[in-house]
Amino acid sequence: MTVEMNEMTMKMIMDLDTGVDDALALAYALSFEEVELISVTTSFGNVTLENATKNTINLLDLLGHSHIPVFEGASSPWGETSYEPQPHLLRIHGENGIGNVDLGEPQRQPSKQCAVDFIIESANKFGKELILYTAGPMNNLADAIKKDKEAIEKIGKIVSMGGALTVPGNVSPYAEANIHRDPKSAQYVFDSDIPMTLVGLDVTLKTMIKGTDISSWHPIGTTASDAMVELANYYYTNEFDDADIGGAMHDPLAVEVALNPSIVTQSTKINLKVETKGEAKGRTIGNLDLLNRQFKSMTVCLDVDSVLFTQRFIERMQHVLSHGD
Repeated sequence: MTVEMNEMTMKMIMDLDTGVDDALALAYALSFEEVELISVTTSFGNVTLENATKNTINLLDLLGHSHIPVFEGASSPWGETSYEPQPHLLRIHGENGIGNVDLGEPQRQPSKQCAVDFIIESANKFGKELILYTAGPMNNLADAIKKDKEAIEKIGKIVSMGGALTVPGNVSPYAEANIHRDPKSAQYVFDSDIPMTLVGLDVTLKTMIKGTDISSWHPIGTTASDAMVELANYYYTNEFDDADIGGAMHDPLAVEVALNPSIVTQSTKINLKVETKGEAKGRTIGNLDLLNRQFKSMTVCLDVDSVLFTQRFIERMQHVLSHGD
């Protein structure tokens, strides 16, 4: 399977609030040997920052990648000093964020450098060779732009899982969870006019997995495969009220879009804004003030080849899980 990259080896930073689909996305990203994952940065979101960091370190080590450093970022939304996951997140991701799978205490610590400084440093070092992937609230990206926008503008590609343009939200009729958790930081990112691709509910809800889809992981027999089967089973039976629906591959699909953009069959370029308060808090919608501006900063995915993605995801995960601990 060929990855759609140019001749230079691309570097990738994953910014995660490590819950179940983040865990699956992390494993999926590690299956792309043509792309070097240079770090994972963490934030609050599906879980607290502390748990996101703990989960990330444990998962990297479980998957045989203990050399990849982890950098801690935002612990709460802009303008707030604390954060606790809401009950529906505990239902979907489990008390610990990874389907209540017990991976023990981390055997190493996160890096002392903060996530924002590492993102800026990497942007300056790698420039167009760097992919920044975000799958949680946009705080770390927003803080990096606020501190050094010129550096972030050097990044070759920014892909974010978030938003809902043509479908209802998943935490309210208007809003998708990642944007809803901190709409102010998302609005700051959108206002920066830095080009990025948004992979929202418009496409992620088309990529559902069920127990039958991951049956090929069971016989692998590694500690990593056993853990991933357990957390995936928890997720696809708890994301929606009807367990037969399955679980949406929100974050893994965004990895696919970042590394194999031809999976997207329809997209639109648009200038977006975020509702930051009120009933529609977290809503992503076209910016009326910029309706006629020729430059459009956002590429929003509207359709994908979901069958091809699911096939790739299952096959690649088989490979990476067979090489974990």
